[in-house]
Amino acid sequence: MTSADKRAAPTPAARAPRRRPPGRPKLTEREGRDPTRDLLLDASIALFARHGFETVTTGQIAEAAGLTQSMVHYHFGSKSKLWEEAMRRLMRQRGRLFRATARDLAGLDPVEKLKVLIRRLVEANAENPDYVRIVVHEGTTRSPRLAWLVETYLAPGFGVFDQALREAMDAGAIPRRPIHDVTNAITSAASLSFALHAIVEDMYAVDLTAPDRIRSFADTIVDILFNGLLARPGVPPVATDQAAAG
Repeated sequence: MTSADKRAAPTPAARAPRRRPPGRPKLTEREGRDPTRDLLLDASIALFARHGFETVTTGQIAEAAGLTQSMVHYHFGSKSKLWEEAMRRLMRQRGRLFRATARDLAGLDPVEKLKVLIRRLVEANAENPDYVRIVVHEGTTRSPRLAWLVETYLAPGFGVFDQALREAMDAGAIPRRPIHDVTNAITSAASLSFALHAIVEDMYAVDLTAPDRIRSFADTIVDILFNGLLARPGVPPVATDQAAAG
């Protein structure tokens, strides 16, 4: 090669960047770029919440999203991967609803901290009950999906309540009881009612998802948990008879 040829040859910086070979883009490259992906995730969340994983097909998900079945396989490869990514999207949405941050809890005594956590949990479940419905479906049988849910999301979430309860017990603010019993009672009361709110609506003509009903339900759970159901002399009731019958 002559000196002129060397001067004419492109330097590494001047060469065109290497292109990815044809094929399906990486998941990180596709995420947030193609709105069809979010359509499929939202459709799958709704269908998994209503029918469970086993009975829902990728064809039904594609139809609900207004897309072709091939798009499911293009974006996710399999129904199992779609389910996992749908849970990640659902939990990101839930994280924005469950607003109890360290700053919210700073300076609160253990009992007040528990009350804030309970109210935030009620609000999150009322805003989007699909999470609870999916957990109910998955919790009826043991599966790799349930193990993944427990490890990735349920255990950390329950752990927040476990820790708050330990602090309250150590401070002598509440009696010592098995942590798993108390956490299960709290989370079940604050969650399952919204997964099954159609029952309450049909029986009592009460919409638990209305903002005033959400506040009322949170108040009632907190009052029962910390004050009990028995009437106490000199302590006024939380709600009037008319409101309770409402």
